[in-house]
Amino acid sequence: MYAICHLSIVPLRDEASHKSEQISQLLYGELCFIIKEEDDWCYVRTDYDKYEGWVEARQLCPISEATYEEAKKVIPRYASDMVDYVQVSEKDYDLLPICIGATVSNAPFIGHLFSGEVQRKILRKNIVEIALKYLNTPYIWGGKSPFGIDSSGFTQMVYKLIGITLPREVTQQCEAIKKNIDSIENAEIGDLLFFSDATNTIFHTGILIQQGLIIHSYGKVRIDRIT
Repeated sequence: MYAICHLSIVPLRDEASHKSEQISQLLYGELCFIIKEEDDWCYVRTDYDKYEGWVEARQLCPISEATYEEAKKVIPRYASDMVDYVQVSEKDYDLLPICIGATVSNAPFIGHLFSGEVQRKILRKNIVEIALKYLNTPYIWGGKSPFGIDSSGFTQMVYKLIGITLPREVTQQCEAIKKNIDSIENAEIGDLLFFSDATNTIFHTGILIQQGLIIHSYGKVRIDRIT
């Protein structure tokens, strides 16, 4: 069974409980596959990054396999403004707020109307411009929105908006990178930088926005000098 996120931001949890840890989020328009159901909860696999977790059933809109296949044929378009709206009925005042990164190209599949701006600048040089939009967003574990985001969620969303898919977790992102550099001096603007602890375990990531400066989610999305 397939489903689409028809709400602004929905938590993806480690267990089937509102008290459980938020491990990620679904943003408006994201597709997922329902692996199993338990009481009022669904265990899902997200279509975008194949991440798995529990979502409250009433926060998903079930769709048929045929609708899912039609949605997959559409080139994804993502909301580019920090906050925008979709119209959810014929009433002009019946609006749903959405945020940057929402998959608004899927709005018609759930009877919604979006008439705002979508991300059109999808070149590497646009990475810094997009990353700066999230400046001062508070750090929230599992977050992917401008109202709260973690380090790997931040890098994933910035790259998503230029059409590059990254895995959800920081270790997965590091493993997915095909280009490794031996020193910070060889890094290019827009490169991902990873941080490891004393045991060489990767635990944090950010984006190089100019030589010696990184933007990352650490307490909040901030710019720090790095050497």
